[in-house]
Amino acid sequence: MDAFLPSIGTRISLNGHIGTIRYVGPVDKTHGLWLGIEWDDQTRGKHDGSKDGKQYFTCRFRTSGSFVRLSQNIQYGVSFLEALSAKYIEALHGSDSQELVTLGSSQGAIQVEAVSLDKVREKFSRLDRLREVSLDGAKVVRGNPAGQILKTCPNVRGLDLSRNLLPSWETVAQITQELPSLERLSLNFNRLQMPAVYEQFAKSFLRLSEILLNDTLISWTDMQAVTSSMPQLRVIEMGYNQLTRLCGDKSPALEETSIEVLNLDTNLLSDWAHICTSLSVYKSLQRVVLTYNNIEIIPFPESPPKCLANIKYLSLSQNRIKSWEAIDALSCWFPSLETLMMSGNLLVNDDVSGKKSRPLLIARIPSLMTLDGAAISSRERTDSELFYMSTIIQEGIASDDVRKRAHYHWDGLCKKHGKPDEIQKQPKVQNKLSSQLIDIQLYACTASMEHNWDPGHAVPEVVVRALPSMTLRVLRLKICKVLKYDARRVSITLWLRMAHGSLVKLDDAETREIDWLGIENGSQILYEVQ
Repeated sequence: MDAFLPSIGTRISLNGHIGTIRYVGPVDKTHGLWLGIEWDDQTRGKHDGSKDGKQYFTCRFRTSGSFVRLSQNIQYGVSFLEALSAKYIEALHGSDSQELVTLGSSQGAIQVEAVSLDKVREKFSRLDRLREVSLDGAKVVRGNPAGQILKTCPNVRGLDLSRNLLPSWETVAQITQELPSLERLSLNFNRLQMPAVYEQFAKSFLRLSEILLNDTLISWTDMQAVTSSMPQLRVIEMGYNQLTRLCGDKSPALEETSIEVLNLDTNLLSDWAHICTSLSVYKSLQRVVLTYNNIEIIPFPESPPKCLANIKYLSLSQNRIKSWEAIDALSCWFPSLETLMMSGNLLVNDDVSGKKSRPLLIARIPSLMTLDGAAISSRERTDSELFYMSTIIQEGIASDDVRKRAHYHWDGLCKKHGKPDEIQKQPKVQNKLSSQLIDIQLYACTASMEHNWDPGHAVPEVVVRALPSMTLRVLRLKICKVLKYDARRVSITLWLRMAHGSLVKLDDAETREIDWLGIENGSQILYEVQ
């Protein structure tokens, strides 16, 4: 067993756990040789590389190190093509006779007879036809002799090498340079040493457009160094990397990049100005994900040039934002922002079902078109802005300068809807959501009712109050609730009585606003529950 001694830096797998050898040698007060392992899972070990006060090796985390004996159970990995063959080639049975096949969905209870399965196996063993390859957890540790990968699977577009034993970026480049059509590469959960030279990179990632580096513990600076050799790159994922800072206080000067999407989900970022300074080097950036970070304060940009004018999508869900001033500042940082995800912040959590936070968020970001996955209609924007202005008026009499300092978009809202005094003098322009509610009369459908139904002096069974901007789908749910039906168990059909007396069935327009459908104050609707 001692004849083979792995070198420091070797990646290993032991009992399903992956780690890197950081020490090979004796340990005081013990016999024989030990391997000092830094596990990828920081909770897997027992120490930081020290024993009895002596430091044998160092670990990034205090509980990711341990000592293990040389053992046959330690796996040192396989080549790329060995893993590929094991995953995608099934040995031929050498017979055209029938074979019993167990249906997986039957949990072993159903078996069927199949004929000539070897023909199917041969078809699927054509590795040169593979477009998408997943070798997640396949213990890949090295490439193959030059030309073999290119000859075997030259048409691969997407490759998942997550959770493998790849020791370095040079090894990754050795594999990818023989995949000339490669566009998507996943390296999640690997621990890759940075390259000593970058010459090989120039021809290894020529068509790559998407790279996933989640939980690789790669730094922002190292990521930039590696991806600078990927001229077609559009998407970068760097979640779960425990990043507290990105670049230095000054962004490095990068050549023109094509990065459009950057995912920094579940890190430890908190300094907003620093985050935006780091992102500003990516001039084509349009989508940014900062979900599950520690962002609490968003200050206003110091000057317009600091704004990130091209970003249209931003996810800030599950952060610590709790002030409305942060939202005003956000609209300045991203003047073209169209989609925002804000769920899970204190600002929203303190609200009840988003009843107040949603309209206020919409009103404070004029460019917004979608909030937390729900589209913002033109009517909802108007309602939200009027509601926001009404809350400002309720704060008491104040000058425009005072209101502008407290509410960044006050001037713009006044130009759009009129100043508050003017609004109060115009009874037709309402500034409270409650004053815009309309009454809808509901009548139960009976068998005797004909197509041109006339309610005459009949009293409606119930009157429902609703906003004109409400969608038909939401109105159905509201009617079910008022009538005490479970919307999950019944279906409700609605007919609108038109001015000339005919009935129009309200169907296939669930996402339309009810005022668009012609429903207004005093409208009469016939309903039938099934």
